[in-house]
Amino acid sequence: MSNNVKIINFEYQRVMKNNTIKITALFILLLVFNKTFSQTATCDGTLPFEEQNGLLTIEMESGVLPSGSDWQTGSEADPNLSGSTINYIYWDGAQSFNDLTGAPITYNIKINNPGTYRLAWRGRIGTGTSAGEHNDAWLRIVADDFYATSQNNSTATPQLEPRPSCNSNPNRDCPVGSSTNGYFKAFMNRHPVNLPIDERWGFVTNTNDGNSFRFIWATFNAPGNYSVIVDARSSFFFMDKMVLRRTDVSDSTAFNLNNQESSCYDVLSVNDVNKRETKIYPNPTMGEIEISNLSINSSLTIFNISGAVIRKINTTNSSEIIDISNLESGIYFISNSDKNNYFVKKIIKI
Repeated sequence: MSNNVKIINFEYQRVMKNNTIKITALFILLLVFNKTFSQTATCDGTLPFEEQNGLLTIEMESGVLPSGSDWQTGSEADPNLSGSTINYIYWDGAQSFNDLTGAPITYNIKINNPGTYRLAWRGRIGTGTSAGEHNDAWLRIVADDFYATSQNNSTATPQLEPRPSCNSNPNRDCPVGSSTNGYFKAFMNRHPVNLPIDERWGFVTNTNDGNSFRFIWATFNAPGNYSVIVDARSSFFFMDKMVLRRTDVSDSTAFNLNNQESSCYDVLSVNDVNKRETKIYPNPTMGEIEISNLSINSSLTIFNISGAVIRKINTTNSSEIIDISNLESGIYFISNSDKNNYFVKKIIKI
């Protein structure tokens, strides 16, 4: 065999080896995406709000208000965000200072990043002339730990725990004032009259009468589904939204009023995935391919085995015919940008 032939043979083997590695990597990505049966879904009050990057933001009116209860919704212009409207919930029934009303609102949540999170809700006193009335609600977080501190530090002491568990925990104190069935009395104290209008709404969620413990925490030891439960205590306490932020996320980031509400999480069944599965035919192909089960108004990208983008295509229908007859023979991949039905598919051009 001549030296030239040996060089050509060696180069051919090198190229094939590199291409095999690239194809293998892309197939691994393909398998990951095809095995992921989760999606972002429309929030309906039952699906869990999904934590991302240590932060959850939930509009209070997104919960399911118990049918036949005295929970109401309202709205007003937001004094802290020009051009925006605050939508809030409030209790319009008898006040319940010592017991639960039996009309709880449960907010299901999905934690992806375990750790300790601070909860705070944005509210204001909706009636009266006192900072100490119409200013609270019952709060419980179903988590691995639920407690309060007086300092902005999740490990600070002393720590409070709701009744009755605080009675048997030597490392925790019981709150001064009301607490029942694993719930804290969670209150604010911004004056409804004496303060300027733009200071009456705020992220203030205290517990413990007298010496306020201003920081309420929940610890989630593992990724999974948990819940936040709110029950009425005072009437006309307006609640706009609540946030849960992990200890490595600042309050200024979490309390930013421009933050969008967290999306909800759904798990598709295998049958649902099969129904939505995007199909390509014929494949292999010499020219045109038909892609079916697309999301309306999809953005498609065709790229080669090196990852280089060959073509971008915007579609408007659930089925689309694409002509790739001008592409060289080989292996290509096509993907879309729809986060609700993401896919990566292999195309063989012959």
